[in-house]
Amino acid sequence: MNLNTSLNLFLDEYPAAASQPLSGNTVAALVRREIPIAIERAIGENDRYKVRGSPGQGNWARVPWVAIYDIFITETAQDGFYVVYLVKEDFSGIYLSLNQGVTTIRRVYGSDAKDALAARACDYLARLGPINKSLIVGPINLKVTSGSNLGAFYEQGSICAKYYKHGEIPNDELLGKDLKELLKLYLLLATKDLVPASVSSEEDDEAGLNTEDLTKLREHKRIERNRKLAEKAKKVHGYICQTCSFDFEEKYGEIGREFIEAHHLTPLHILKGRKVMLDPKKDFAVLCANCHRMVHKSEFVNRVEDFRAKYIVKK
Repeated sequence: MNLNTSLNLFLDEYPAAASQPLSGNTVAALVRREIPIAIERAIGENDRYKVRGSPGQGNWARVPWVAIYDIFITETAQDGFYVVYLVKEDFSGIYLSLNQGVTTIRRVYGSDAKDALAARACDYLARLGPINKSLIVGPINLKVTSGSNLGAFYEQGSICAKYYKHGEIPNDELLGKDLKELLKLYLLLATKDLVPASVSSEEDDEAGLNTEDLTKLREHKRIERNRKLAEKAKKVHGYICQTCSFDFEEKYGEIGREFIEAHHLTPLHILKGRKVMLDPKKDFAVLCANCHRMVHKSEFVNRVEDFRAKYIVKK
C-alpha cells in the first residue's frame, strides 16, 4: 500500500472504526503497521529513524497520529521533537508537522504547558532560520473539541507544518517530497540543538572547539549515549576497554560489573546528521572513560587499534 492510499484510508475509515472496539480493528492495524511501512518506504533505508503510529491506547484517540522519530533525539511522542502526521479531530484533513513531545512539558509546566510549547516552537523556528514559505509556521488547527485533549497541546507544539485537505491529498511523489523537506528541517534542528548556549555547558573535551567541530562532536556523543545502541555494542564487545584493557569488574568488584562506555567509530569529519551506520559489531568499540575522552581528542576516532598502538602499547 502506498502512502497516498494509506493516508486516504486513514481519513475515510477512522471515524466509523472509532465506534467499534479498538482491539483487533483493521483500521487500528492500518495506523500501527501499514502507514508506518509506507512512510519507511518513502524515507528510504535509514537506521536513525523509527516510525510509530497510534490510534489510541485502550480507547480510540481523538487526534490519531503517525510519528517519525530520530532515535538520537527521542523514541516516543512524550519528549524531544519529531515529525508527525496528525489527523484533525473532525477528519477534514491531516497535518505533516515538525512537532514537540508534550508529556514532559505538561508535567513540568502544568497549566502553562501550552504557553511553554508555543514559546519553545518560536525558539526552534528562530534556530532554523528562513524556511519554505509554503509551510505553516507556529500553531496549527486540529479542530479539537476540548482544551484538555492532547490535540490542543499538539496544536501549540507545532513548529512548522504542511496541511492536506481531505480529498485533496497529493500523489506519492509530492508526499515524499514534503516528507523529506520536513525531515531535512528535523535534522537541521537536531544539529542546531547541539550547540551550547554558553561556555559553562561545554564538557572538558569540547573546550576550544569552533561551532562546527563542537556540533559534530556532540552529534557523535548523542549517538553513543543512545541506551539501546550502547547496550547492544557492550553485549557484542564485552566490558573490557579495547585500548588499555582496563576491567572495571576486576578492579572494583560487583559495582564495576558490566560497566564500560560505547564508542561510535564514524569519523567526525564525515558525520553530518545524515545516514549513520549502527551495526553494534562493526561500528562501535567499548572503552573506559579515560580512553574514550582521549580517543575523541585524537586523530584515531575511528581506529582504536591505532590509538592503542600509539599511546598505550610500550615500544
